[in-house]
Amino acid sequence: MKTNVTGVVAIVIALIALVGTGSSFAFTAATTLAPLQTVEFTHAEVVASQVTVLDSGLDGSSPGDQRFFIVPATSPAGGLLTGSLTVVAAGQPRPSEELRRSDLVFQFGAVEDQLVVGGVAVYEIEDPTLSLGKVVTRPIVGGSGVYAGASGWVDSTHNQDGTWVHVFHYKK
Repeated sequence: MKTNVTGVVAIVIALIALVGTGSSFAFTAATTLAPLQTVEFTHAEVVASQVTVLDSGLDGSSPGDQRFFIVPATSPAGGLLTGSLTVVAAGQPRPSEELRRSDLVFQFGAVEDQLVVGGVAVYEIEDPTLSLGKVVTRPIVGGSGVYAGASGWVDSTHNQDGTWVHVFHYKK
């Protein structure tokens, strides 16, 4: 019996491609359909002693002005928020406002259990933090420890009493 080598090779390649496509589809479906998880991080009002301001040297609000901070969590126990906010556009989108880029690290107790947040938000130029009652949504850019591979977003709310609630919506 004579075997058609070219035909057998073509069938094997087609089967490999079919199985590979199916595996890829299954992986994509599993990761896309993974349910969102949520976790909260709360802290007290941010006070001046927790913030260091680095001014770019130009009068008034200007690109490059920075605020660095470290704020202990009220929940979870042992949590810590560290980070910086940098002015990237003064007088935008309105003359009394500015855009600040964030680099925030939320540590959930153990130092290795972190969610990292970025993005840009609108602030009143005269306010050191978001105005009372304001909510801002920012992207989660990564995580470590129990949050390794996390993606999603966080809704940060500055409550009327000055306290903060950060609700993370993520999947791994």
